[in-house]
Amino acid sequence: MCGIAGFIDARKSLSLEESHNILRNMSQAISHRGPDSSGIWSDFQSGIFLGHQRLAILDLSSAGHQPMESKSKRFQITFNGEIYNHLQLRDMLLSEHKVNNWKGTSDTETLLATIECYGLDEALKKLEGMFAFALWDSLQKKLFLCRDRFGEKPLYFSPGSANNGFCIFGSELSALKNHPKFNPIVNKNVLKNYINLGYVPQGQCIIAGVSKVLPGRYIAIDPTNLDITQYVYWDSAKEALLAKKNQFKGSFIDASDELEALLIKKISNQMIADVPLGAFLSGGIDSSLVTAIMQSQSMQPIQTFTIGFQEADWDESYHAQRVANILGTNHTESKVTSQDAINIIPHLSRIYSEPFADASQIPTQAVSQIAKKNVVVALTGDAGDEIFCGYDRYQVTQKIWRLISFVPKSLRRSISSAILNKSTDDLNKYYQALQKFTPAPSNIQRPGDKIKKGMSFLSADSFSELYSQNISLWKNPGDIVLGDNGGTSPNIMNTMDETLNNAEKAMLFDTLSYLTEDILTKVDRAAMSVSLETRVPFLDHEIYQFAWSLPYEMKFHKGEGKRVLKNILYKYADQEIFERPKMGFGVPVGEWIKGPLRDWAEELLCPKLIAEQGNFCPKIIQQTWDEHLSGNRNWQNQLWTILMFQAWKKDF
Repeated sequence: MCGIAGFIDARKSLSLEESHNILRNMSQAISHRGPDSSGIWSDFQSGIFLGHQRLAILDLSSAGHQPMESKSKRFQITFNGEIYNHLQLRDMLLSEHKVNNWKGTSDTETLLATIECYGLDEALKKLEGMFAFALWDSLQKKLFLCRDRFGEKPLYFSPGSANNGFCIFGSELSALKNHPKFNPIVNKNVLKNYINLGYVPQGQCIIAGVSKVLPGRYIAIDPTNLDITQYVYWDSAKEALLAKKNQFKGSFIDASDELEALLIKKISNQMIADVPLGAFLSGGIDSSLVTAIMQSQSMQPIQTFTIGFQEADWDESYHAQRVANILGTNHTESKVTSQDAINIIPHLSRIYSEPFADASQIPTQAVSQIAKKNVVVALTGDAGDEIFCGYDRYQVTQKIWRLISFVPKSLRRSISSAILNKSTDDLNKYYQALQKFTPAPSNIQRPGDKIKKGMSFLSADSFSELYSQNISLWKNPGDIVLGDNGGTSPNIMNTMDETLNNAEKAMLFDTLSYLTEDILTKVDRAAMSVSLETRVPFLDHEIYQFAWSLPYEMKFHKGEGKRVLKNILYKYADQEIFERPKMGFGVPVGEWIKGPLRDWAEELLCPKLIAEQGNFCPKIIQQTWDEHLSGNRNWQNQLWTILMFQAWKKDF
């Protein structure tokens, strides 16, 4: 795992010395991604400058140093990632092209040889791994920026039109910021999308004139005129539909056995490293299954890591410890105090480089710090929910849509309007009165908030709109962001194939957006900030294709998601220890910003500051903050989006 940076100087406006100094500064800004060594390479006549920060995982010797030149000297590469099947690729290169004179054992050298023998497009299709790299082809005179199938590794770029003849790229925005021609201006339309979701949507960037290379794509840049052409080598949506049409024909037991064999193969590949390796273990289905298979493939107890918290409401370390005991791992559990977690918050804007407002970033950062003390690589259970139908919201929104879709829309809107016009206090009172006559749940916190959110769903025209409302943080983000003339991003669920049921549409939507830009971003930035590599076995493309080939009932059955994963897991551990509600990484930021973080929050939410910056409506922000402070409403998720943006803007 590494960090990459570079630029094209189309007009040759800088001297070689100036360019190299800039390149070193760009690389230094992301040195946390690769602290083991650094390197630069340039072709001054072509205006190409490549920088690299190395975190050595395979081949710790100088033979793995980057930027690296191909054997024929045609290609130069700066590569971030891991190619899990690189040993198999070396066998293929030997049998088909007689390639055998390797300088070292790094997967970067394997990648270059594969590109030389098969061409870039075919080489990308052969790779199993996570990556983002820049490749200079001295024959075609093109610079290629390439990203893995699901976007595990980040890659930002700013085309020349925004930077006076410079095309700038890097693993994080902080690298781009260190180029003197980079001009950071907030993109208001993207800002609106960000506060609505808590993350920047796929391909977009909070900075105007900057984009991300899309997952499964690569772009070719002509250094003479900075023209850009995009190519697609993998399309997750198309691959899901293709796999669904070629449905698995065997029984549920057959599917379980075949998936287990595939997981064993892929996890074994991902356990290859020349440095200490372990796993994040939350005690849930996904991380427990990855850990169980890892342990089954290891002669020694593998290292697993969990953080525990003093507050019982958001501590799941006990469950992880039980799983670790059963599987026989070498388990490390560290208790983190609320003050420990709070101490992380001032560093988040630097860690994430772009506004990011999933509060589980805090415990993710904490567990990464703990793991890094013992290992350099950690496997995770991420992506199981999106691929194997694990989120409760898939079923909840389906049920709601079934209930309301038969009611005339005019009537739904009338009911919704009548209830939404009631105050939250009144709704809380009505709910309390209702409990005297019906068996309504008594442990619901702030029922008025939940009733209002539920009533807002009544106006939805489709399941897609309902699901979008469910995952949205602000009801009307366009009222909050000032100076925005554009709309929100189009709902890609509306264009999905009608052979998918509603839950499958939601799963695919999350794979294309939430998984890449929230889950993977959260883990990558947190782990790489402490120079820890994370790997995600569920995102192997063959596992993804197999999962989509399974009939829906093999993933969701009798009210339970991840059916086939659970069936495999119960071979390794007793079912009863997993029969509990899913917790996730809950963090009480709502209480913190009213308590120990109040001064920090009020400084960032100051109405005068908000007005001077001109990004948000001060009146709405202040009203939301006042309601949160009063305890009448819980706006922690909404306010967190504003606070994380404000903290980022202050630091960036």
